[in-house]
Amino acid sequence: MQSADSIIAAVDIGNTRAKLGLFRRSASGQLSIDTIEAVQLQTVESLITAVREWADRNLPEQHHHRIKLAGSNPDLREALIQHWPFPSDPPQVIRSYSQIPLQLDVRHPEFTGIDRLLNAVAARHLCGPDRNVIMVDSGTATTVDLLTADNVFRGGSILPGLRLSARAMHDYTARLPLLDVDETLPTLPTVPGRDTREAMLSGLFLGQLGAVREIISGLESAIRRQWPHPQPTIVLVSGGGGRQLADHLPEARSIDSLALHGLALLQE
Repeated sequence: MQSADSIIAAVDIGNTRAKLGLFRRSASGQLSIDTIEAVQLQTVESLITAVREWADRNLPEQHHHRIKLAGSNPDLREALIQHWPFPSDPPQVIRSYSQIPLQLDVRHPEFTGIDRLLNAVAARHLCGPDRNVIMVDSGTATTVDLLTADNVFRGGSILPGLRLSARAMHDYTARLPLLDVDETLPTLPTVPGRDTREAMLSGLFLGQLGAVREIISGLESAIRRQWPHPQPTIVLVSGGGGRQLADHLPEARSIDSLALHGLALLQE
Protein backbone atom coordinates (compact mmCIF):
# COMPACT_ATOMS: atom_id res chain seq x y z
CA MET A 1 0.00 0.00 0.00
CA GLN A 2 1.29 3.47 -0.83
CA SER A 3 2.18 5.62 2.17
CA ALA A 4 0.74 9.13 2.52
CA ASP A 5 4.18 10.61 1.98
CA SER A 6 4.28 9.09 -1.52
CA ILE A 7 1.47 11.37 -2.75
CA ILE A 8 2.44 14.81 -4.07
CA ALA A 9 -0.13 17.27 -5.40
CA ALA A 10 1.12 20.12 -7.60
CA VAL A 11 -0.83 23.24 -8.59
CA ASP A 12 0.48 25.60 -11.27
CA ILE A 13 -1.47 28.86 -11.78
CA GLY A 14 -0.90 30.15 -15.30
CA ASN A 15 -2.19 33.20 -17.09
CA THR A 16 -5.28 31.59 -18.61
CA ARG A 17 -5.36 28.10 -17.09
CA ALA A 18 -4.45 26.32 -13.88
CA LYS A 19 -2.89 22.87 -14.08
CA LEU A 20 -3.39 20.34 -11.30
CA GLY A 21 -1.19 17.29 -11.10
CA LEU A 22 -1.03 14.23 -8.86
CA PHE A 23 2.33 12.46 -8.55
CA ARG A 24 3.53 9.41 -6.65
CA ARG A 25 7.04 8.80 -5.35
CA SER A 26 8.01 5.17 -4.92
CA ALA A 27 10.10 3.80 -2.05
CA SER A 28 13.11 3.97 -4.39
CA GLY A 29 12.50 7.68 -5.03
CA GLN A 30 11.11 7.29 -8.56
CA LEU A 31 8.50 9.92 -9.45
CA SER A 32 5.51 8.95 -11.59
CA ILE A 33 2.47 10.91 -12.68
CA ASP A 34 -1.10 9.79 -11.95
CA THR A 35 -3.20 12.60 -13.44
CA ILE A 36 -2.96 16.09 -14.88
CA GLU A 37 -6.02 18.29 -15.29
CA ALA A 38 -6.36 21.82 -16.67
CA VAL A 39 -9.06 24.31 -15.66
CA GLN A 40 -9.88 27.60 -17.35
CA LEU A 41 -9.22 30.60 -15.13
CA GLN A 42 -12.20 32.92 -14.67
CA THR A 43 -12.62 34.01 -11.03
CA VAL A 44 -10.96 33.19 -7.73
CA GLU A 45 -14.17 31.50 -6.63
CA SER A 46 -14.26 29.22 -9.66
CA LEU A 47 -10.59 28.35 -9.14
CA ILE A 48 -11.17 27.44 -5.48
CA THR A 49 -14.13 25.29 -6.49
CA ALA A 50 -12.08 23.55 -9.18
CA VAL A 51 -9.20 22.85 -6.75
CA ARG A 52 -11.61 21.49 -4.13
CA GLU A 53 -13.41 19.24 -6.62
CA TRP A 54 -10.10 17.98 -8.00
CA ALA A 55 -8.84 17.18 -4.50
CA ASP A 56 -12.09 15.39 -3.61
CA ARG A 57 -11.63 13.15 -6.65
CA ASN A 58 -7.93 12.46 -6.19
CA LEU A 59 -6.70 12.92 -2.62
CA PRO A 60 -7.66 10.46 0.16
CA GLU A 61 -9.32 12.40 2.97
CA GLN A 62 -7.66 10.42 5.74
CA HIS A 63 -4.09 11.33 4.74
CA HIS A 64 -1.92 14.39 5.13
CA HIS A 65 -0.85 15.56 1.69
CA ARG A 66 2.22 17.31 0.36
CA ILE A 67 0.82 20.08 -1.80
CA LYS A 68 3.08 22.40 -3.81
CA LEU A 69 1.87 25.57 -5.48
CA ALA A 70 3.47 28.03 -7.89
CA GLY A 71 2.42 30.11 -10.84
CA SER A 72 3.12 32.85 -13.34
CA ASN A 73 -0.08 34.67 -12.28
CA PRO A 74 0.91 36.08 -8.87
CA ASP A 75 -2.37 37.89 -8.15
CA LEU A 76 -4.50 34.79 -8.63
CA ARG A 77 -1.92 32.63 -6.88
CA GLU A 78 -2.00 34.81 -3.76
CA ALA A 79 -5.80 35.02 -3.81
CA LEU A 80 -6.00 31.22 -3.89
CA ILE A 81 -3.56 30.98 -0.97
CA GLN A 82 -5.58 33.52 1.02
CA HIS A 83 -8.74 31.44 0.52
CA TRP A 84 -7.05 28.04 0.54
CA PRO A 85 -9.82 25.42 0.93
CA PHE A 86 -7.77 22.91 2.98
CA PRO A 87 -6.54 24.56 6.22
CA SER A 88 -5.08 21.28 7.52
CA ASP A 89 -2.98 20.88 4.36
CA PRO A 90 -1.35 24.26 3.61
CA PRO A 91 0.67 24.23 0.37
CA GLN A 92 4.37 24.77 0.00
CA VAL A 93 4.40 27.95 -2.10
CA ILE A 94 7.19 28.66 -4.58
CA ARG A 95 7.43 32.42 -5.06
CA SER A 96 11.12 33.08 -5.64
CA TYR A 97 13.96 31.81 -7.79
CA SER A 98 15.94 31.40 -4.53
CA GLN A 99 13.71 28.42 -3.66
CA ILE A 100 14.77 26.55 -6.79
CA PRO A 101 18.07 24.61 -6.89
CA LEU A 102 19.49 26.17 -10.06
CA GLN A 103 22.22 28.58 -10.96
CA LEU A 104 20.89 31.41 -13.13
CA ASP A 105 22.97 33.21 -15.74
CA VAL A 106 20.50 36.05 -16.34
CA ARG A 107 20.61 39.78 -15.56
CA HIS A 108 17.56 39.91 -13.28
CA PRO A 109 16.84 36.50 -11.73
CA GLU A 110 14.07 37.97 -9.57
CA PHE A 111 12.05 38.73 -12.71
CA THR A 112 12.52 35.33 -14.38
CA GLY A 113 9.26 33.39 -14.57
CA ILE A 114 9.03 30.63 -11.97
CA ASP A 115 7.42 28.37 -14.55
CA ARG A 116 10.52 28.64 -16.77
CA LEU A 117 12.75 27.62 -13.86
CA LEU A 118 10.48 24.72 -12.91
CA ASN A 119 10.74 23.55 -16.52
CA ALA A 120 14.51 23.43 -16.06
CA VAL A 121 14.22 21.42 -12.83
CA ALA A 122 12.07 18.86 -14.65
CA ALA A 123 14.39 18.85 -17.67
CA ARG A 124 17.40 17.98 -15.56
CA HIS A 125 15.53 15.13 -13.87
CA LEU A 126 14.12 13.75 -17.12
CA CYS A 127 17.30 14.08 -19.19
CA GLY A 128 19.85 13.19 -16.57
CA PRO A 129 23.00 15.10 -15.63
CA ASP A 130 25.57 16.56 -17.99
CA ARG A 131 23.33 17.29 -20.99
CA ASN A 132 22.39 20.53 -22.71
CA VAL A 133 18.60 20.84 -22.86
CA ILE A 134 16.37 23.27 -24.78
CA MET A 135 12.87 23.61 -23.29
CA VAL A 136 9.96 24.80 -25.44
CA ASP A 137 6.81 25.59 -23.43
CA SER A 138 3.90 26.86 -25.52
CA GLY A 139 0.95 28.17 -23.52
CA THR A 140 -0.41 31.71 -23.40
CA ALA A 141 3.16 32.72 -24.15
CA THR A 142 5.75 30.46 -25.74
CA THR A 143 9.13 30.27 -24.03
CA VAL A 144 12.27 28.67 -25.47
CA ASP A 145 14.98 28.36 -22.82
CA LEU A 146 18.39 26.77 -22.40
CA LEU A 147 19.71 24.67 -19.51
CA THR A 148 23.38 23.87 -20.04
CA ALA A 149 25.10 20.66 -18.98
CA ASP A 150 26.63 22.38 -15.93
CA ASN A 151 23.07 22.89 -14.52
CA VAL A 152 22.95 26.62 -15.28
CA PHE A 153 19.78 28.26 -16.61
CA ARG A 154 20.98 30.56 -19.40
CA GLY A 155 17.71 32.32 -20.28
CA GLY A 156 16.03 32.21 -23.66
CA SER A 157 13.23 33.79 -25.67
CA ILE A 158 9.57 34.67 -25.05
CA LEU A 159 6.97 35.16 -27.78
CA PRO A 160 3.16 35.13 -27.99
CA GLY A 161 1.64 31.65 -27.95
CA LEU A 162 -0.84 30.31 -30.48
CA ARG A 163 -3.94 31.14 -28.42
CA LEU A 164 -2.75 34.64 -27.55
CA SER A 165 -1.90 35.37 -31.18
CA ALA A 166 -5.29 34.10 -32.37
CA ARG A 167 -7.05 36.23 -29.74
CA ALA A 168 -5.05 39.33 -30.69
CA MET A 169 -5.91 38.99 -34.39
CA HIS A 170 -9.60 38.67 -33.54
CA ASP A 171 -9.70 41.45 -30.93
CA TYR A 172 -7.71 44.04 -32.88
CA THR A 173 -9.25 43.65 -36.32
CA ALA A 174 -12.76 44.28 -37.59
CA ARG A 175 -13.49 41.05 -39.43
CA LEU A 176 -11.00 38.31 -38.58
CA PRO A 177 -12.67 35.37 -36.77
CA LEU A 178 -11.45 33.83 -33.53
CA LEU A 179 -9.80 30.51 -34.40
CA ASP A 180 -9.73 27.47 -32.15
CA VAL A 181 -6.01 26.71 -32.13
CA ASP A 182 -6.22 23.95 -29.51
CA GLU A 183 -7.10 21.30 -32.08
CA THR A 184 -4.17 19.10 -33.05
CA LEU A 185 -3.05 19.44 -36.67
CA PRO A 186 -1.86 16.09 -38.08
CA THR A 187 -0.25 17.85 -41.02
CA LEU A 188 1.15 21.32 -41.55
CA PRO A 189 -1.28 23.93 -42.97
CA THR A 190 -0.85 24.44 -46.68
CA VAL A 191 0.12 27.72 -48.31
CA PRO A 192 -1.27 29.74 -49.86
CA GLY A 193 -4.39 29.72 -47.72
CA ARG A 194 -7.40 30.04 -50.02
CA ASP A 195 -9.80 31.62 -47.54
CA THR A 196 -9.49 33.75 -44.43
CA ARG A 197 -9.49 30.84 -42.00
CA GLU A 198 -6.85 28.90 -43.96
CA ALA A 199 -4.69 32.00 -44.30
CA MET A 200 -4.91 32.73 -40.56
CA LEU A 201 -4.26 29.12 -39.60
CA SER A 202 -1.17 28.86 -41.78
CA GLY A 203 0.10 32.23 -40.58
CA LEU A 204 -0.41 31.40 -36.91
CA PHE A 205 0.93 27.85 -36.94
CA LEU A 206 3.74 28.17 -39.47
CA GLY A 207 4.76 31.50 -37.93
CA GLN A 208 4.95 29.93 -34.47
CA LEU A 209 6.76 26.85 -35.72
CA GLY A 210 9.20 28.90 -37.78
CA ALA A 211 9.95 31.20 -34.86
CA VAL A 212 10.57 28.27 -32.50
CA ARG A 213 12.79 26.52 -35.04
CA GLU A 214 14.82 29.70 -35.57
CA ILE A 215 15.28 30.21 -31.82
CA ILE A 216 16.33 26.57 -31.35
CA SER A 217 18.84 26.97 -34.17
CA GLY A 218 20.22 30.11 -32.51
CA LEU A 219 20.54 28.37 -29.16
CA GLU A 220 22.32 25.41 -30.74
CA SER A 221 24.78 27.81 -32.37
CA ALA A 222 25.38 29.45 -28.99
CA ILE A 223 25.95 26.01 -27.45
CA ARG A 224 28.59 25.15 -30.05
CA ARG A 225 30.40 28.43 -29.39
CA GLN A 226 30.15 28.69 -25.63
CA TRP A 227 29.09 25.37 -24.08
CA PRO A 228 30.22 22.61 -26.47
CA HIS A 229 29.33 19.07 -25.50
CA PRO A 230 29.97 15.68 -27.13
CA GLN A 231 26.32 14.62 -26.73
CA PRO A 232 23.58 16.18 -28.89
CA THR A 233 21.29 18.75 -27.31
CA ILE A 234 17.95 17.41 -26.07
CA VAL A 235 14.80 19.35 -27.01
CA LEU A 236 11.75 19.03 -24.73
CA VAL A 237 8.37 20.44 -25.76
CA SER A 238 5.49 21.11 -23.35
CA GLY A 239 2.31 23.13 -23.00
CA GLY A 240 -1.00 23.14 -24.84
CA GLY A 241 0.53 24.53 -28.03
CA GLY A 242 3.53 22.28 -27.61
CA ARG A 243 1.49 19.22 -28.54
CA GLN A 244 0.92 20.72 -32.00
CA LEU A 245 4.54 21.78 -32.40
CA ALA A 246 6.26 18.60 -31.22
CA ASP A 247 5.37 16.49 -34.25
CA HIS A 248 7.04 19.03 -36.51
CA LEU A 249 10.25 19.53 -34.51
CA PRO A 250 12.68 16.72 -35.36
CA GLU A 251 14.04 14.80 -32.37
CA ALA A 252 11.86 16.75 -29.88
CA ARG A 253 10.31 14.91 -26.92
CA SER A 254 6.81 15.92 -25.84
CA ILE A 255 6.26 16.12 -22.05
CA ASP A 256 2.89 17.02 -20.57
CA SER A 257 3.38 20.00 -18.23
CA LEU A 258 7.10 20.28 -17.50
CA ALA A 259 6.43 22.92 -14.84
CA LEU A 260 4.20 20.58 -12.81
CA HIS A 261 6.90 17.91 -12.93
CA GLY A 262 9.47 20.42 -11.73
CA LEU A 263 7.18 21.56 -8.92
CA ALA A 264 6.60 17.99 -7.74
CA LEU A 265 10.36 17.35 -7.78
CA LEU A 266 11.28 20.22 -5.45
CA GLN A 267 12.29 19.20 -1.96
CA GLU A 268 10.37 20.45 1.05
